[in-house]
Amino acid sequence: MSTINMVRYFFYKNRLPDTQETLQALVAVAYRTARDRKIYPKAILIRSLVHPTTNIKGRIQKDPLGPHVTLCYKDERQLANGTHVACHGYVEGPNSLKYVRSTHVGEKVDTWVKQSGGIVWPPEEVLDEAPQIGYGHFLETKDTDGTGVST
Repeated sequence: MSTINMVRYFFYKNRLPDTQETLQALVAVAYRTARDRKIYPKAILIRSLVHPTTNIKGRIQKDPLGPHVTLCYKDERQLANGTHVACHGYVEGPNSLKYVRSTHVGEKVDTWVKQSGGIVWPPEEVLDEAPQIGYGHFLETKDTDGTGVST
């Protein structure tokens, strides 16, 4: 048995990828990054393309963990509360959006102000939304009779 999780994907205004291929690859990295925490995201804000830098102790410098996509996600509770979790989805390299690992920071209010200015998760009216994509999940089942077949 499986379930479908519908997710809305957002980008900052005028930052949607130029190609469908890049859009799909970014969405896949974003979803995999959010699912790393075993949540079912309902909204994901993809804040950047792949880049090698991050803010460490107030300074922009090369990220020791490698190239990544910066994003934020919300589950149902966070949608209702106006909060989100920011994270990095690390990839193989600047030309490969194959997911490697992720890091997540604590939950913050959507109106949190970025160091560069502007709020992290602005209202939907000032974001661009990508076409909605659903991902299926298989429910975990158990091999109850020792045959290797889950029921």
